[in-house]
Amino acid sequence: MELKLHHLFSSLVFLAFTISQSLSDHPQINVWPKPVKISWPTPQSALLSPYFKIVSPYDHKYLQIAIKRYAYLTHTERHEFIVPHYTNSSSFPPVKFLYLSIRDDHSPLEHGVDETYSLRINTDGNAYLKAETVWGAMHGLETFSQLVHVADNQMRVPIDLYIEDGPIFAHRGIMLDTGRNYFPPRDIMRTIRAMSYNKLNVFHWHITDSHSFPIVLPSEPELAKKGSYGLKMQYSPEDVRAIVEYGMQHGVRVVPEIDVPG
Repeated sequence: MELKLHHLFSSLVFLAFTISQSLSDHPQINVWPKPVKISWPTPQSALLSPYFKIVSPYDHKYLQIAIKRYAYLTHTERHEFIVPHYTNSSSFPPVKFLYLSIRDDHSPLEHGVDETYSLRINTDGNAYLKAETVWGAMHGLETFSQLVHVADNQMRVPIDLYIEDGPIFAHRGIMLDTGRNYFPPRDIMRTIRAMSYNKLNVFHWHITDSHSFPIVLPSEPELAKKGSYGLKMQYSPEDVRAIVEYGMQHGVRVVPEIDVPG
């Protein structure tokens, strides 16, 4: 499911840029959201090595999960440009390593955390991702995964490429109202996953309202028992912990809103 969702997202991103690309003979770098700075003086690409690896010296719980996720997507997703993407691709070594460098790998995921990063893909088969924090590194991994594509039945990556990026707004999020419309935890997690593909960072969870009280509070279990739409439309403490944890794994901060019954 994750692979299909990520592939669909990549296709939609390309469609958004198709018109601008058709107006120019110069191949475009289509990354979403559009990075602050892109330098690709000579459009050229290289093969993605079947042994491609993301190299990180950091023992950060959520970064390690993100690295495994993007390593899987990079190797398995076979995004193909709708409009042929022609580049000079002669005699360059395959891209084999993406090296991570993070200045501060202890910054918590909070409002205003530095999410900037830079990505350089050289012609020697090495790529370098530098970020101020783990959360910026996750965005850089997303950018790299969007650059990998299929051409002539081969996995390829643009090379001699430099990208600098960082968000304009510290709060980039969506709000989901489960007080009026119940959504299962798996759908909430799918939404968070889609947010990470768009580099959004805040999931505002409007859990309760006057219409229903779906969250189970161990101290006041009657609130959910009598206030939810049904016993199968409730969020247990385990559900809430799982959703918050899933958000952290994707660089998305879950901000709950619980309205007191009036």
